[in-house]
Amino acid sequence: MSLWQTLKQELDGPVGKVRKGLTDALDKAEDLTRKGRTALEVQTLKGEIRGQFTELGGRVHQLAVEEGVTDVLADGDVKGILQKIQELEQKIHLKEEELRAQAAVRAENRAN
Repeated sequence: MSLWQTLKQELDGPVGKVRKGLTDALDKAEDLTRKGRTALEVQTLKGEIRGQFTELGGRVHQLAVEEGVTDVLADGDVKGILQKIQELEQKIHLKEEELRAQAAVRAENRAN
């Protein structure tokens, strides 16, 4: 066996280990980035819900106090706000499911 073949054979082991370590680190970084992005989206949606609740409270106050309306659920604006809140809650549920699925995939990858 030539010197070059011997050196190449000796270096392939450690280089392969470094390459695998880097690949694993990159995979983990990508997973964490996806998780962070999804968590940020959930927080943004929750902020939108808080804004909708503020708008809802203002509209109900206007109807009840200023206009004397007792059936606030008959108001189109109130119905629209409630619908928007429901849609945002559904989006949050889907994002949280996505986070759980990502966590399950990470756990399965770690187990293998």
